[in-house]
Amino acid sequence: MRLVCREENAAAEDQSMSDLTVETMTGGLEVFGKLGDEWRELLSRVENDSPYGRPEWILAALRAYSPQAKVVVITVRRGGILCAILPLVEERGKFAGIPARKLRAPLTVAGVGVDVVCGLSGAEQDEVIQLLWKVIERKKGWDVLELPSVIEDAAITRLSSLAQNCGYPTGNWPVPLIAFFLIPQGPTAKKDLEKYPRHPKLRSKVRQRETKLSALGSVELLRTVKDSRKELQRFYEMEASGWKGKEKSAIISDARSRQFFDEVTGEAERLGYLCLYTLELDGKPIAAHIGFTYRGRYWAVKSTYDENYRDYAPGHLIVKAILRDCSERGLSEYVMGIREDWKLEWTQDVRKRNYQCIFSKGLWGRALYALRFPLRRRLSALKALRAATGKPTRPHT
Repeated sequence: MRLVCREENAAAEDQSMSDLTVETMTGGLEVFGKLGDEWRELLSRVENDSPYGRPEWILAALRAYSPQAKVVVITVRRGGILCAILPLVEERGKFAGIPARKLRAPLTVAGVGVDVVCGLSGAEQDEVIQLLWKVIERKKGWDVLELPSVIEDAAITRLSSLAQNCGYPTGNWPVPLIAFFLIPQGPTAKKDLEKYPRHPKLRSKVRQRETKLSALGSVELLRTVKDSRKELQRFYEMEASGWKGKEKSAIISDARSRQFFDEVTGEAERLGYLCLYTLELDGKPIAAHIGFTYRGRYWAVKSTYDENYRDYAPGHLIVKAILRDCSERGLSEYVMGIREDWKLEWTQDVRKRNYQCIFSKGLWGRALYALRFPLRRRLSALKALRAATGKPTRPHT
């Protein structure tokens, strides 16, 4: 690990920042190991964080998919206490099909959002974001900063606003929404749960399938939080027995994917937020979730079901069973993950996301921006015009 810069924020610039210090660290994945305990302690002071922003998640993803990654971690401290952290990956890759030097916020495989981890709020949080931007702005050797999967109104969105105000080209595009729903609570919770799924036809189907499956034997929902290896292996085998196994997209079809899920579930178990669900028929697993109970929410990461029981809709039945269990445990929210059509039959609640980019002021950065945004918009408009008129069109010169 190598310390790149450590600087006191000059009181001459802003007296309100005089007690904040910024440190930029670069190196290999060992940087995360050094900061892990402090990072987790900071997260305990942050509202509405997710398991996907934790150091063990990011580290597991990088170990599995980019073990040689060069990481850049910017920290902000007050009186030596960590109050904000922004992890980035520095790499050479492609943007819009063109070679580019990139800074990128690491996105875990199952992640739903990236953000600045900040224990401050209001004006103090704004100051932290300004400090982070100053470090990025002074850093040399990047053409584009990529911020994938930014949830609407996340603190990190302010980086793009600051960059734009400083004359840097910026752009974004939407990415699939995140589906979730609030879990019924209180004395009417049991009655309110009967309103799910949201779509009447599916609601009727789920009730019928519950009755039909119960006629075959004893149906139980198993929740595993410790000693999870056996249940995790049953999940892997069930997933691989269906279409994902045939298409080689199952977890155990890819050594990197297996490594990632083994590590993140192991760490989640160690730290107390693992939650594996299995729907069993007479002790035989017919559907399962890899999930997490974290800060009063249930996060569904991966799901599968035994396709031999397809007619009983086991994928939907386990969602209904999990909802009941979450309600009984007093959890406030069920985060379903990336929106899919079947999820929207359960809930209309979604969170918007986009993919944000900040480009350097250099010639190459501006060229990348032009290729991805103004030029692409113009070509799309021309294509739409040609489709509408049925005539070839040419841009004016």
